[in-house]
Amino acid sequence: MIRYRTVGIPLVAAGLVIGAYFAPEQSDDPRPPAGVKVTQTTYGCPAGAGITVAAGQVSPGTTGTATVLPGKSTAKDLGGTRSWRTARVDGRGVLVEQQGRGSGPSGFFGSIAPKAGGSGLGVGSCSASVDAAWFLGLGSGVKHFSTVTLTNGTTAPAAVDLDLWGPDGKIDAVGAKGIVIKPHTTRRVQLEDLAAGEPELALRVLRRRGAVSAVVNDFSTAVFGGTEPVTATSAPRRSQVVGGLVSGASGRTLALLNPGTATARVEVDVIGSKSTFKPEGLGAIKVKGESVRLVEVPSTAGGARQALKVTSDVPVAATVRMAPNELDYAYAESVLPLSGPAIVPVSLGKGVSAPDLIVTAPRGTSSVQVFAYDKNMKQLGEFTMSIEGETTKHIDVAKKFTQKGIAYLVVQSKGEVVGAATYRDGGLVSSLALLSAPIRVLAPQVRPID
Repeated sequence: MIRYRTVGIPLVAAGLVIGAYFAPEQSDDPRPPAGVKVTQTTYGCPAGAGITVAAGQVSPGTTGTATVLPGKSTAKDLGGTRSWRTARVDGRGVLVEQQGRGSGPSGFFGSIAPKAGGSGLGVGSCSASVDAAWFLGLGSGVKHFSTVTLTNGTTAPAAVDLDLWGPDGKIDAVGAKGIVIKPHTTRRVQLEDLAAGEPELALRVLRRRGAVSAVVNDFSTAVFGGTEPVTATSAPRRSQVVGGLVSGASGRTLALLNPGTATARVEVDVIGSKSTFKPEGLGAIKVKGESVRLVEVPSTAGGARQALKVTSDVPVAATVRMAPNELDYAYAESVLPLSGPAIVPVSLGKGVSAPDLIVTAPRGTSSVQVFAYDKNMKQLGEFTMSIEGETTKHIDVAKKFTQKGIAYLVVQSKGEVVGAATYRDGGLVSSLALLSAPIRVLAPQVRPID
């Protein structure tokens, strides 16, 4: 869970009001919300056997602590604000609290799962506090299972509802409403305990009270074997871009959720390396109301690294499952374009090395700057690349940065850019969406009452 403290704004329920800042209610006051820098951030990460947790920031902060849940013991190796820190934590979760105006703290976790858990490589981001978070590509049976990790780092109880959809419609899941997370605890919910036997599911985590984060881990021992942390996809909308599709023309499946009651009519364009085009087989896709539909991405889309532009006449959510082989799979999610610098982990335990970056300019020509840093936050190098409008480009980090000791990257954009980092370890693969670090938020304009 991420909570923010900003200049001039009380801390009370700070983690809950951020969503309202981004989507303020309409009022007669003509003054728009103002951007302010975040001064305090708290985020939560899953922990446990085989999981490496990393803590970092865009620029040095002032103070930082890490607390293991449950029990509230100190994770000393993850504390501080002026370095890249990694550790394996003996607990169910860890909370990292950092102060520093506009420092942009971010957390990550990585692991290679045991055979019983899919044997795949997984790299994920620590979750923000959620009002509503949407996840696609999940399962609760037939060798495909998902677990939701809910973390409450505050002193008050929190509660969420879990809504589930499948190919046959919305699922009346027993015990999915009013799930309570006690203060300073982490609770794991296996989806098969709510609705067993569903190989394909979409999930919405809806906050009812308190402040809570949500991280989802997915694993399969079916044909598409492996494991993957699933990033929350954008809330249902009529137009969106799913960036970061790895190379390989086979094993790509587009998952679409239509939570409304009217049938959705969806069109899909491919944003490739040279242009945007409409491949045969991805036009006029119908998704029934309150249901999930899976669509195999045809070979006509090509096998290069790319993004998908999804448009619909009613709001839908979208994610792509990518299984380039039978050893492992990854997900590409629809996320918002970068609005600030994004941190990309490089040093994150066994199996995690320098990734490929897949970046897309869905509209006009844009550019990205990539900066490489060591664990002491010393810059080792930088690289700039232009991206023509409506195209996707690839950056091989290992070739662009040959310096030793790279711990993390910072990606900055000019123009509208979406993308992901792709990690590989032999036949294992994982994808991490590029998300802006928490540096600035929108705060409401306030004035005295006349």
